[in-house]
Amino acid sequence: MKMNIKKIAIIMAGAAVITLQSCEKRIDLLPSDSINEISAFQTVTDLEQGLLAAYGSWSGENTMYVNAIVTDETKISNENRGQGQFEFKWQYVPSQGGSASSGWSNFYYTVGLVNKVLEALGKVTTTTAADNDIKERIRGELLALRGIAHFEILYRFSGKYNASGSGIPYTVTSDIANRPARAIQSDVIKGIETDLSAAKAIASIPTAPPVVGSAGTIRLSKAAIAGFQARVALFKGDWTAASALAGEAITASGKTLASGASFASIWTDDSEAEVMMKLRRTGVGVGTLWQDTNGDVFFEPSDKLKSMFNRATDSRFNAYFLIQPTAQDTCLVKKFFSSARGPKIVDVKVMRVSEMYLIRAEAKAELNDLAGAAADYNTLRVARISPYNNSTFPTKTDAINEIYNERFRELCFEGFRFFDHVRRGIAISRPASDVQSSAWQNLPATDFRMMFPIPQSSILSNPNMVQNTGY
Repeated sequence: MKMNIKKIAIIMAGAAVITLQSCEKRIDLLPSDSINEISAFQTVTDLEQGLLAAYGSWSGENTMYVNAIVTDETKISNENRGQGQFEFKWQYVPSQGGSASSGWSNFYYTVGLVNKVLEALGKVTTTTAADNDIKERIRGELLALRGIAHFEILYRFSGKYNASGSGIPYTVTSDIANRPARAIQSDVIKGIETDLSAAKAIASIPTAPPVVGSAGTIRLSKAAIAGFQARVALFKGDWTAASALAGEAITASGKTLASGASFASIWTDDSEAEVMMKLRRTGVGVGTLWQDTNGDVFFEPSDKLKSMFNRATDSRFNAYFLIQPTAQDTCLVKKFFSSARGPKIVDVKVMRVSEMYLIRAEAKAELNDLAGAAADYNTLRVARISPYNNSTFPTKTDAINEIYNERFRELCFEGFRFFDHVRRGIAISRPASDVQSSAWQNLPATDFRMMFPIPQSSILSNPNMVQNTGY
């Protein structure tokens, strides 16, 4: 019997409609529950289509947007018509949703798709070694996606890592009758690490980032999975593991740091230098996080962020920002501005090799290997700044502060700033020029709003779910 095309179309359509302002979906009643795996998944090709649906549901834009607007990366433009202002002002309302809360339902939706395909995978038989290798590769990618999605939820809704603190449900079933409770953070991390390790161990997962036709590096590899493992280790403060895994990711990726025109071309999708994993976009998306298609600007780069760059020597400034001194808005986010496919149509960069250098540098600094930390820090800055003189770190504190600031520069608008504030327990601080009210200027690291509210719909539909304190 042929695959049930209608049902797979339902999967793909459901994945496509996830947006920053999507309606809340219950954690225990996901659109993937409409799939009947008995009829929908009968061959390896069917499983592949289910996997692609899970990739398609990955809300990379939400990660980028939320990390930028709730921190010090952006400021509200004069042309903003209300977009993202509640999040920028830290006025989260669980019953009304919004970008901060929607990450919960968006990523649990991905988990639901993954679990549905994983449950079907064991029922699909293969008759050739080649098909079995493909089936195993699919299983590995699904496991990795499940771990990644849970990690995205964990740091947003559970705050700074505390092994015994309240975490999130680690969901391994698509059963609509399931009413999961929040696990402690160490158990959630264990689930994430188990899934990522199992995925990376599968032989048919390619080591280096694979290039898929003209779409590029849109599938997971052992290198990218090691990179996600390094992020998890960084989050929980396992510095030895973070250093080793970041190094593994750099080596396995085969990628080197780009400079000059090659680096600038990353942001127009003319080059995949440094890119270890991305999400392909063929329609208007990433660029419209900051501006409308008609040119109205919602958010500008913050004055604080712009002040971090030497405009004369740092190639990132002109790659990341577009200065328009005669326009109402003096600066635009140039990152993800346009590609050959059109204005605002740019792929989401999920992971670049430069991030791995910064993870390893930070981990080495925490381990008091200041020379090793400086070596990775300088390797990155040499590729970005000309002329450049190598830096040394007199103390561990100096090293960590400089690397933290370098992450601010290098990874801005890519979805890391809130993650960095949370994991390091650092307050969000904005200069007066980036806000219209002092009420939006400082958010202490201990403030309850450093954890996002769980959507009210999930609280109401699941008697075992507990809301974060303060909401």
